[in-house]
Amino acid sequence: MPIPRYGVRWRIIALVLTIGLVASYVWYQGREPFTHGGTPTGLIYGFVALFMMGFLLYFGIRKRAYRSRFGTLQEWLHAHIWLGLFSFFVIVAHTGLRFQDKIAVALFVVIVGVIATGIFGALLYKTIPRELTEIQSNLTGQEISDQLNQLSKAMARIASGKSSPFQRIYYSLQREAMPGFLAGWKLILSSGKRNEKAGDWTGLVGMVEKSEQDELRQLLVASRQQKELHLRLVYQQRYRNILDFWLYLHIPLSVAMIVLIFAHVWGVFYYGVVKF
Repeated sequence: MPIPRYGVRWRIIALVLTIGLVASYVWYQGREPFTHGGTPTGLIYGFVALFMMGFLLYFGIRKRAYRSRFGTLQEWLHAHIWLGLFSFFVIVAHTGLRFQDKIAVALFVVIVGVIATGIFGALLYKTIPRELTEIQSNLTGQEISDQLNQLSKAMARIASGKSSPFQRIYYSLQREAMPGFLAGWKLILSSGKRNEKAGDWTGLVGMVEKSEQDELRQLLVASRQQKELHLRLVYQQRYRNILDFWLYLHIPLSVAMIVLIFAHVWGVFYYGVVKF
């Protein structure tokens, strides 16, 4: 799949900024043998990192500003990803990998978590939609639901007025077709491979009278179609849940990052690390 022009543009911007950052840090190390966040250059890196964090957090607002014409959402997404990676290197330059308090350590760990979950989410959005397309075919969720309702009604008509063994088979097939509680979420932890075994039709057909066997075969065909449609819905939900799952990690970590940034900045000024 070709990368959009704005995707290439933000990659180039991030690469150029990173090269400039590395050059400035080499110069910084030559002038300051003990690099840390409290030096003048370290503070400049810190202010740049703070600005970058604000810029990156704005993406959450832009996603919900549906009428905004301030750049396309896809362009903002690419900027968010590539400038997010660049901001990590700015933070490393700010700290010099030396930490003077527990809040700074906690903030750095949380930022690593935010970036790691962000990369994980970007990889998901690159791979999962392709997997989702493979099982969606041309049917929408509403169309699948309509077909399931039609099959259920057809199966109920076939089973109506039949013998007790026929009815037991019918209710057993209905229970098997229904996905379990939270089936889409449980599939997140599974291999995701579809394992469909054909039922023992011969054994089932032999359980009813000969006069009902043809209708039972019709019921079994409808049941297999019903299972396939239910399975398709479950797997669609699986991929959608995977796409949502990383947000349950990324967003709380982002909120924690904001809190720790304020705590870190407040502590720096309160304890006189920075004086004007």
